[in-house]
Amino acid sequence: MDLYRLIKRTQPYPFESLWGFLMRAAKANHYRTHQEILEYALDASPTNPQVQIAQIPRLATYMRNSVAEISQLSGICQPIPKQGKVWKITGEWLGKTIFLQLNHAPICPKCLQDAPYLRGEWHLSFLTVCWQHACQLIGRCPQCRRQLTLLRNAPEHCLCGFDLRNSLAIEADVVALLVSKLFANRSHGPLVLDSACLSSEQVENLAHLSLEGLCHTLWFLGHHLQGNFLLDSCSALRKLDYREINEMVHGVFWLLADWPTRLDGALTKRIALNAKWAGDNSTMRLLGPIQRYYETHIAPGDSRFITNPYETFVRQLVRQSGRKPRPSRLDSPQLELDFA
Repeated sequence: MDLYRLIKRTQPYPFESLWGFLMRAAKANHYRTHQEILEYALDASPTNPQVQIAQIPRLATYMRNSVAEISQLSGICQPIPKQGKVWKITGEWLGKTIFLQLNHAPICPKCLQDAPYLRGEWHLSFLTVCWQHACQLIGRCPQCRRQLTLLRNAPEHCLCGFDLRNSLAIEADVVALLVSKLFANRSHGPLVLDSACLSSEQVENLAHLSLEGLCHTLWFLGHHLQGNFLLDSCSALRKLDYREINEMVHGVFWLLADWPTRLDGALTKRIALNAKWAGDNSTMRLLGPIQRYYETHIAPGDSRFITNPYETFVRQLVRQSGRKPRPSRLDSPQLELDFA
């Protein structure tokens, strides 16, 4: 193996994007593309550039880096039996591709001016602004208008040759900025979280969630409760564009600004769209994918500010119907609210 290694070692940044790191290493060692590194180091297919955690020792040796240096990069995946894959982003694992941008990622021109490398948090779908420079992230090249693919040759340049550091920086929306800071607080914190658009109590509730917990909470509140979502359809887990993401997070903050009063209103509105009872499955028929997503992805513990009001509402709903709910964790005897 020592006979087949890169000549020049590249130092990774903390939580740097794996693909951005490979771009820099390929350029430093005069490779045509960073896919060539994966082909030589891992015998990887050029059409499948993913790196699994088990492959890190081989890749680290080839690149003259330590295993620890490569392991902390964002974008490494790990197969989970019977569940699919999870991806490491800024030191934590995410298992839903709807929360990730694995083929394209936006950039902050000011960050690239500071240091030309791809930040790992830019792979998160919920990030639309830069928390450091309070400006919008750019997902398309200002010159050719193409999406910024992760298959380009340099973090700071588009495939058309445009220097992305010269892109115009646009001021960030305050809601999107707070969301960005909440994510950055996981990897770069503790940060001072501005609560101008949300109460300090709710900001603290969100700040205590894990990376995955924060993603699931935003999706549950914004997509399932506030989004245009038909209850008689499947869960429709699809990637959203920038406009839809911003609309979603604004809906989340609107809900949390008067919580749990607005939760009751949102659930009542959803029920009105599908107000048909069906035997013992009454709760599922009324709430549909909202209930399924809740039971699968919204965990107790740090999410008590979500779970307690939600479960109280559903219990009241079932009592009013006079029917027996389907077996679920709502059958737990622990239903007392604790707002203290």
